Amino acid sequence: MSQAIRLSPSGPIISNPGGAPLTPSTGARLRLAEATTTVGSANSVPTAANYAASQAIGVAIGSGPALTVSLTAPNVANNYRATALLDVTNPTTNALGTVQLYLETSFDGGATWSEQASNQHNIFGSTNGGQSRQIRVDLPLRTGASLGMAPGAPSITIRAKIGATVGGGLLTVPSGDTGDAASKGTVLLQLEEMF
Repeated sequence: MSQAIRLSPSGPIISNPGGAPLTPSTGARLRLAEATTTVGSANSVPTAANYAASQAIGVAIGSGPALTVSLTAPNVANNYRATALLDVTNPTTNALGTVQLYLETSFDGGATWSEQASNQHNIFGSTNGGQSRQIRVDLPLRTGASLGMAPGAPSITIRAKIGATVGGGLLTVPSGDTGDAASKGTVLLQLEEMF
């Protein structure tokens, strides 16, 4: 590094043990961005996967602008990881519901998207009226180049998509005002950039 890093403008210079200049290692976090929204009314999980909306109050999944997180001026040599969290409820008494959650990236401001990670979650119905779960998908630490980023890309943006592979129309992303302690009706996205 060519510039000293201080704890504050007049604070001590941060250094490696022994007083050597600070040399960040792989995994040192550069930036963290996150976004969250509370669902204002329950949304049915569609059979065909679609994105989580940023203004989810009364807005169906795939309607309105998507909830996204962006970092400007990314670097192909840096590492990136991301997480998406979403609450889902199966309100039935006995039917199995399976949800596929996806994490996608865009390097052109959202004009094109590429799927980077996905996984499935089973949410069972129960005799007391169903089950609520928080579901999650993680994009493990990868370089910008391995994600498909080109040198000079203006930004890296992520979004989550959700679809019901089993039980379409039964599963819901619950509202945040249901009072259900097991499911608060939130959607969370996190994006980290690291050396």
